Amino acid sequence: MNSGHFDQPDSAFALEALGRIDGDRRRLAARFTAETWWAAPAQALAVAAVVASPAAGVAGPMSVVATLATIALVGIDLAFSKRTGISINRPAGPVSLAVLIALCALIVAAFVTSLALAMIGERSWIIASTSAGFILMLVGVAIYDQAYARDLRRAR
Repeated sequence: MNSGHFDQPDSAFALEALGRIDGDRRRLAARFTAETWWAAPAQALAVAAVVASPAAGVAGPMSVVATLATIALVGIDLAFSKRTGISINRPAGPVSLAVLIALCALIVAAFVTSLALAMIGERSWIIASTSAGFILMLVGVAIYDQAYARDLRRAR
């Protein structure tokens, strides 16, 4: 019958297991953020292509450019998974979720701005929204990677 306290061997085993889990989380977080140096610029270029796609023409050409850029984003994700052994399909916690939502909203805003500029015939101004999209993604991916790693480590 359990008297409400832990046996020393069980307690030591539990503490050791928790220590290993914490170590695994820290190693995964370090592996995840180690790839930011190439992943952030690659993703930023692909997103910039999506944001710039209305400059190619609002109908078919825009779809082709956006599709190719989206395929590039999928390829970047696959390369990241292959290099790190980490495959993610959702944020690791509340901070990375908030960063992801903000980043997506800003990128959509940059794309909508480019689309509006193309529709009113101001294609030369699309350079500004494309540049903003590139910078937002470049910085945003680095921030997201740090937030993801923090959530993964459950740092407080």
